[in-house]
Amino acid sequence: MVVLLDTSALVAIFTSKKAADRIEREVKDTELYISHVQIAELADWATRSGVPAADRIDSVEQMVNVAPLTNEICLGAASIKSMRRSQGISSFGIVDGIILSTARSLGQSLLTFDTDFEGEPDCVVMR
Repeated sequence: MVVLLDTSALVAIFTSKKAADRIEREVKDTELYISHVQIAELADWATRSGVPAADRIDSVEQMVNVAPLTNEICLGAASIKSMRRSQGISSFGIVDGIILSTARSLGQSLLTFDTDFEGEPDCVVMR
């Protein structure tokens, strides 16, 4: 089994022991991925939180594979964003589209805490 972790799941790993334990149980014996663009999201979160961004990125890169950003993923991201916005999810951004498009390009499901992904068949939205 292979899973792409959303940035919300990465942040939860660093901020909540309970959430980290839930994620660990959910992805046990699973190959984990993130999109390359999530390195920037994680660095932004760490900087705003006063946490050394380079340390957090190093930690993440030790536990996941980083999928490169391709033109195919970018085209898929725009389509996904447009579809989600047409469904009334105005907060669904292009980075969300890139993350979901990356998961789909690799044939993976997305594990997230972000309710903007609810209703997508290949997204597991944790509460």
